[in-house]
Formats: sequence, C-alpha cells, structure tokens
Amino acid sequence: MEIHQGLCCLYYRRESLSLAWFSPEKILDFLRNHFLPLLFNFTSTSPTIGAPADHLPLPISEDAINQLLQVLRLPRASAIENPRMTAQYHSIYFITLPPIELSRGHYELVLRVAGNHLPNIKTKNEIGVMTWLSKNTTIPLPDVIAYDGFTNIPVGHEYTLLSHIQGVTLSDVYDRLSDEQMNQILDQLIDLLTQLQAHPWDGIGGLTLDDHGEVQLDPMETVANLNIGGPYKTYVDYITAHVVKYIRLIQTHEKLAFMRDIVPRLEALVAALSKHANELNNVKLHLAHKDLHFANMMFDPLPGKITGILDWKFARVVPYPQWNPRSSFLWNGIDTPESLDEESRLLEVFKQRCKEKGCKLFEETEYTSPLQEDIQRAVDYLRAIVEVSPRGQRQELVQGWKDMVLENIAKFGA
Repeated sequence: MEIHQGLCCLYYRRESLSLAWFSPEKILDFLRNHFLPLLFNFTSTSPTIGAPADHLPLPISEDAINQLLQVLRLPRASAIENPRMTAQYHSIYFITLPPIELSRGHYELVLRVAGNHLPNIKTKNEIGVMTWLSKNTTIPLPDVIAYDGFTNIPVGHEYTLLSHIQGVTLSDVYDRLSDEQMNQILDQLIDLLTQLQAHPWDGIGGLTLDDHGEVQLDPMETVANLNIGGPYKTYVDYITAHVVKYIRLIQTHEKLAFMRDIVPRLEALVAALSKHANELNNVKLHLAHKDLHFANMMFDPLPGKITGILDWKFARVVPYPQWNPRSSFLWNGIDTPESLDEESRLLEVFKQRCKEKGCKLFEETEYTSPLQEDIQRAVDYLRAIVEVSPRGQRQELVQGWKDMVLENIAKFGA
C-alpha cells in the first residue's frame, strides 16, 4: 500500500485491488470493511495473517456432493460443474438434477461451500436476511433449498444450496447496455432500495432465525476479538461498543502501547456519549446489502429485468449513513480505473432519477448532526490504528491518525 500526503492508491473492488487515489475517509472505509479485519487475530500478541481465499475448502468430490443430495432427499446429480470463479468465502458448484418428481421442481442448483473464515455466522446471517426479504419484499432472490452452518456433513463444510437464477451477471453485459436499458435498471434499483428503506428497525446487527424459524436481530460478524457483537438498540450503544473494544485491545496488545496515554480520554468519551444521546441517536436504522455492485446482480437482457440479487452474507441493519460502506454501489464490476469514473457518473444519474421519483434514500443516508460525523470519524481512525499498528505497517501515518482521534473526541469534552 503506497500512501502519499494522506492519499491512498489501493482500493478494494470485489475480490481484487484497483489503483486509484482516495481521501483518508476512503482509506478508512477500505480498512474497516475489507482487508485488515480479515488478517488479524488479536487473541495473541502477534497478528495471524490469512486472507479469506486462504481458507477456502479443497475441491469437493462428486461423491460427497451426491451424498449431501441423498441426505437432503434429492436425486443424484446428472451433472456437477465446478466453474473457475473467484470468490472470497465460497467454492461454487453448479448442479443439474434429473427432471423427475424427486427434484421438487428444482433442476438447476448452485452449491456454495464455505471456507472456515467467519464460521457459521455468515451462513446464519445470509439465511436470516434472505428469509426476511422473501417474506417482506419483492426483491428477486434465489430460493434456499437447504443450508447448514456446521461441518459434520458429507461435504465437510458449511454450505448453502440455492436455486439457479436465470440470466447473466449484470457486470458481464454492462458494456453492451444502452442508456435506456441502464435507466430501466436504475429504476429497478430505486424500487429495491425503497423497499429496504420502508422497513424501520429498532436495533443494529445481523439477522438470524430463531428455533421457530422467525427472523431476529443477531450479533454482527466477528473476526477474532476485533469486531463488536450486538445487536445494539441505538447508535450510541453501537459506537460505545466500538470504543470499549478498542480500549481493551490497546490495553492488552504490546504494539498498541503507544496509545495507552489516551485511554483516560477514550474512557471519558464513553462516559460523555450518553449526554449527547438524543442528537447522536437521531439516525435511521435500515437493512443494507452493503456490497450492491453489478457483479452481485443477475440480469435477463430480453425483458431488461434484474432477476436476482446475490451475496447477502454481510448484509445487516445499520445506521443508514453506513448503507454503502464499500462505496461499491453501481460499480460495474469491471476492474479498471475508468470504472470508478463510470460509477460516479451512474451515481449522479441515479440520484437524479431518485429525486424525480420521490425516493428519500439520500436524505436518510446523511448524518443529521456534525457530532455524528465527528464520532464516526474518531472511531474510524481509532480502528485504523488498532488494525494497522500490530502489523508494524504505516507507522509514519499512525501519529496523524492518533491526532485525528484526539481532535474529534475533544468535541465531546474528552
């Protein structure tokens, strides 16, 4: 990662890194949501490095897949294909079943076999989210045929078995779409986001199914001891959990010792947050996909319809200013510098069409007070320090980040 004068030339896109120049806020989005949280194990004083792809399962045999189908009382596959696809958390298998009654109307299936990064919780969350969506929205989704968040099964890994969605990945045909087709797609996305926005929530976190199959808020995804749990009733509760977590890490990790002199000020911040609760908690809570780019959309060119939204494993209920933390909304899935300019252009078109249709998406994605931005900025820089310093990297920037933490918490009298 090359950083000059506060600008960063690394930016996460799908499962790869692209060259571009971004502000410190983009750096923090990158740090907070993609790369570093997956590299560190804070249970020891030496971070354990391992990208998600390093934890993908070895190839699954056709015999094991057919054993799984048998357990699920489905017929033996007539064809199994393991396409060459890049995915961070899953190996993908396309399964064709014979057109017989035992197949229960599903003849083309997609088996996603998970690696051991974020065990169990990503599967539980995705199934919880998709179940809620299927009951409360008309957002197009694959059918969930079966799933298991544990590993004592024939394929030896947690998995989801989904119906195959007709169409092509939108990113694969994007460069052949007319302006009229693109506008139709944007209008469908307005409808999709409007549906998500129509349902308020009373807490922050992921979703899961209880013992009766009902959807409930659940802890958010965790990696080792870095991320917080939840769910949280308010934005103040959510932010407080972050700060308390980082205080504990600063107190226990030897490479964060240089931050211990400000622990009293961080503790004072925690005490002060409740005094500003009314102002800070004035934020909408909504379910967000968080990675809604064109590679996660299936599209049928003939009617011009989005036929499926994929990859809900990290969706969760969030303070709505954080609905698009990866800045990936409307990215066309083509990993070139030009794609970033195109994303910005599309976003402006989307905003205009959204305004014309009375969509209030962008009204609710704005912070409602400067203090909300101040505390989020403080927490972002604090997390950047906690994630980067144990690796001994970017030390020339860390003091500046520490100064930014102090500057922003001072606005709370800390």
